[in-house]
Amino acid sequence: MLSAFQGLCGCELYVRAVQTGHAIIMQEFTADLKHRMRGVWRDAELVDPNTHNNKLATYHSWFAIPFSRNERMPINVPRYLYLDLSKHVMRNVSRFRLRAHTLKFEAAAWLEDGSCVCDQCPGEDEHVQNEVHALLICQDHRVCELEKHFSFLFTPFFEDFSATQPFLLQQVNNQLVHNSLFQQNNRLFIFLSELMDLFVVGRDQSAADQPNNLAEGHPPL
Repeated sequence: MLSAFQGLCGCELYVRAVQTGHAIIMQEFTADLKHRMRGVWRDAELVDPNTHNNKLATYHSWFAIPFSRNERMPINVPRYLYLDLSKHVMRNVSRFRLRAHTLKFEAAAWLEDGSCVCDQCPGEDEHVQNEVHALLICQDHRVCELEKHFSFLFTPFFEDFSATQPFLLQQVNNQLVHNSLFQQNNRLFIFLSELMDLFVVGRDQSAADQPNNLAEGHPPL
């Protein structure tokens, strides 16, 4: 049992309290435990999701709700889970946020000889098809039509994005991506669901059944 205290800032204090039969202040212990659990996210801050296929880094950079600086505060739940959305929209948004989808960057991790290159963009330029590519960069005509319809969601965040040019020509700052995905507009979730529909149509839906392994930060087995 004492080994369970390893990695906590007050490890020696807690071990001594158990050995001597003294009480442990639960508020301090809980905050210490949360700090240890958050260590995996502190490590994820050092990884760029644009260059590494790492679920933890992707979630942390683009989708995670920031922790409160007060480690005694409860963890917030994503806002879309409180909304009156259809099961289909809920499922699509969750798949997009948790990288439980068939975008090429993810599929390449569990398909032999899988390619990360977007198979929907026109032209000869090769772009990695990840979440940000689907969201802001892909120039497929169907994606562009959808982006035009929902351009008001992104024009406040990206100067080069507009209804006349509903895509960006280069990678964008991870913080801007995060900010755009946490705007207080409920239609964002409708857009994300329809975007997912465009990218997964005709593809193997068994990807939804692939193990996500988000907590471990590993690609599906």
